[in-house]
Amino acid sequence: MRLKVDLHVHTTNSKDGHIPPKLLPKLILLKGLDGVAVTDHGVPFKLPRGKALIIPGIEVATKDGHLVALGVEGPIQGGLPAVETAEKIRESSGLIVIPHPYDFLGSSVNPFKLKGKADAIETVNSSIFTFSLSKFLAERAAIKLNLPAVAGSDAHVAEALGDAYTLIESPSKSVEDVLEAIKKGRTTPYGKATP
Repeated sequence: MRLKVDLHVHTTNSKDGHIPPKLLPKLILLKGLDGVAVTDHGVPFKLPRGKALIIPGIEVATKDGHLVALGVEGPIQGGLPAVETAEKIRESSGLIVIPHPYDFLGSSVNPFKLKGKADAIETVNSSIFTFSLSKFLAERAAIKLNLPAVAGSDAHVAEALGDAYTLIESPSKSVEDVLEAIKKGRTTPYGKATP
């Protein structure tokens, strides 16, 4: 089955997020998505799962920039070097995604610092100011590092939800199957810059 999933979304559990977690199932339907990954800043996601695919995650601030951990429900220590943070994510059985790798105005990690450590790279992030250049450089890094390419809106408001998404070929809608499909590279990123 092909699933349309926004893999980088923030709720009001992030200090800068404005999407109430309880509205996510409704917003997922309204935006024509099959699911989202909730990646609040430094806070693990805690919402009972229903019919909508909601992947638990966390965006972790490292010394070198941000990393996204998908499939984790507990906290991941921040403030460490990116390589150490990746090891902590792996110990928690999480999937390691390099978000917004070429966001020159934000907190991005150089993808080549995580060679052999990351599971995927976000090649499309609709919230990056330098969208086209960042997308181009991230796509090149994905090829050079042989990493699956994914997309996420990095939405902090409901209007931006789904502006970037990943089509994932998965045998089911279970979180485990979706994460395994991402790891295996059964992904196609899509998106546009959020206005």
